[in-house]
Amino acid sequence: MTPSKTDPRVLRTRRLLREALVQLMEERGMDNFSVQELADQATIKRATFYLHYEDKQALLDEYIGELLQELRDAVSTSEADGEGFDYLRGEPHPSFVKLFHHIAERYSVYYAMLVRNRVPQLASGMLHVIHDFVSDGMAFAQPDDSLLTARREVAVKYAEAAILEVVIWWIEKQMPYEERDIAAQLMNLSILGPYKVLPQQKPRA
Repeated sequence: MTPSKTDPRVLRTRRLLREALVQLMEERGMDNFSVQELADQATIKRATFYLHYEDKQALLDEYIGELLQELRDAVSTSEADGEGFDYLRGEPHPSFVKLFHHIAERYSVYYAMLVRNRVPQLASGMLHVIHDFVSDGMAFAQPDDSLLTARREVAVKYAEAAILEVVIWWIEKQMPYEERDIAAQLMNLSILGPYKVLPQQKPRA
């Protein structure tokens, strides 16, 4: 009989495997360790690994799927949240702060998968989550396309790509700004545009 996924022994084994996966990915890279080495790092038997996963890619796929769902849950906004928030006030949306909080709490995981390895599946999945977040935010802030200064789809693509790259940079640089601070900076850049941060006049020589 196959143990239930909620069995404490199963949960412990999967936790150990995930911790070992992240550590080995950070130290060696995803392609440079075997299932046996992964099992050894997790202090379990190789046969036990295969009771849970077909291969290490299956373990990674499951982990990434759960990470992305947690990220989506963290940044999800209701219609009430959007309508009650002033996007031009200069303050970061609470869900935007939650995005960085989610990453900060799992820093070693995101460092291993986005900086040390740059796992395409995680990066593309995050881009989809950020796309929906930006698209929903723009719809709440300005639902009328005729009042936008750029095509909506172009603005969303621009913002989502910029946000993801800044997130990766923030992780790579070991989170040099507090979660709320980096969220506020990105919020202002996304809404006002990068050139709005420049002074109105050039300094005199």
